[in-house]
Amino acid sequence: MNNIKRLWFFKPCLFFVLFSGIYSSLFYYNVLSIPILEKKINIKYQEIVDITKRFHGYYINSNTVELEEGIHNFNNVGIIVNKTGPVKVLSPAINLLSQSLLKAIDKKYIWTIAVIEKLHGENTGNSYFLPLRDIYIKFNDKTLHDSLMLDRIVKLEGLDKTYKGFHNYDIRITEVYTEDSSNERIHSVIYPIYLKSKLVSVIIVDIKEGWNDSLVSDLSNKRWIFITRNKGFDWATFNIKVPYTLNAPSLMVSIDIFKLLSVSFYLSSAIYLFSIFLYCFYLKINNIRCNDRMTGFFRRDFIESKLKRVEGASFLIIDIDHFKQVNDNYGHDVGDKVIKVVTQRIKESIREDDIAIRWGGEEFVIVFYHMRHDFFHQKAEMIRARIERERIENMHITISIGGSKQQHSELAFDAIKRADIALYQSKNTGRNRVTLDKNEDDA
Repeated sequence: MNNIKRLWFFKPCLFFVLFSGIYSSLFYYNVLSIPILEKKINIKYQEIVDITKRFHGYYINSNTVELEEGIHNFNNVGIIVNKTGPVKVLSPAINLLSQSLLKAIDKKYIWTIAVIEKLHGENTGNSYFLPLRDIYIKFNDKTLHDSLMLDRIVKLEGLDKTYKGFHNYDIRITEVYTEDSSNERIHSVIYPIYLKSKLVSVIIVDIKEGWNDSLVSDLSNKRWIFITRNKGFDWATFNIKVPYTLNAPSLMVSIDIFKLLSVSFYLSSAIYLFSIFLYCFYLKINNIRCNDRMTGFFRRDFIESKLKRVEGASFLIIDIDHFKQVNDNYGHDVGDKVIKVVTQRIKESIREDDIAIRWGGEEFVIVFYHMRHDFFHQKAEMIRARIERERIENMHITISIGGSKQQHSELAFDAIKRADIALYQSKNTGRNRVTLDKNEDDA
């Protein structure tokens, strides 16, 4: 019980140390996970780029079909034809590109797949969209804009600088921007197609901004990671480099400190409470092994080996007077009740650090540390009077006590033997009294 009291006294300190350790571990684990997240995001973007690049071969080798100027739809692919004439059959390739992208990106994050042709000589500057949105039809209206369709789309999506940066077989991933009219937050994978060193077409895959959030949350959901796309504390915010971008734009992520604190608290609480449970269970098992079940005093067979190391202690041996008569006249059940009451009163009369031992059936040893001679005698008399003062099971119960003080270099067992001799003197001189060893009286 004393150990449990100490444990609860140190509870705030123990919990704080546990909480600090868990929080620090989780925080640095999250910091070390940032490069892992960056690698995962780069792999995902590279996968999208590789899929998009495959379209190059389909474009170069595609057949043509005669179409009139206007808007056409083939296999869900909208085609804007700016001049009647031959038009590349790209709808199967665009649908195949879409199917391939769906293996890498959830459908809800793909906004648009577009192929925009640039006017060169007989090239008509046609455009292909999956799906075809009203905004693209609007910006194809030549009465509104004099520039080429490709230039208009590039300008619409804020890609002017990126477009000027194209060179042979270059590829770009834009920063996140807001698309006009739809107000959708997207970023685009742009892949140019060249023939004879001339830009003839551009493939644009528009991806919703939420895809970046999903990449971050996927990692957070699978591990003890609390990384978010939301703005956090500066010291917990990191920039992840996105491949194929101009001017090194990056994806900002941060560690969710409040969630980290919350999880650390609950985890610390669970571990702490489980530790308390295990410790109490250990004390209970240890109590069964070390303590007498009836009295709660230490068992003699457990404590004897430890008494060898005791020095400078004082010892009392206590025996219940006429206990055999109690058992013979009232039975062992009543005798057990008498022992319980007597030992309870002894417990109430000694200090927490004093050691109480059930030495025999109705015989007990009390070990006192650092006790002066005069107070030692007073303590013994107080215990004797405490037992005598109140009746037990309607009987007048008394005890006899013998005491000794351990001498320099004397073994505890020798001091106990002297206390035992003093006990017999108490019994032989009328019982219900305290007798201290002669050496104790001379001290």
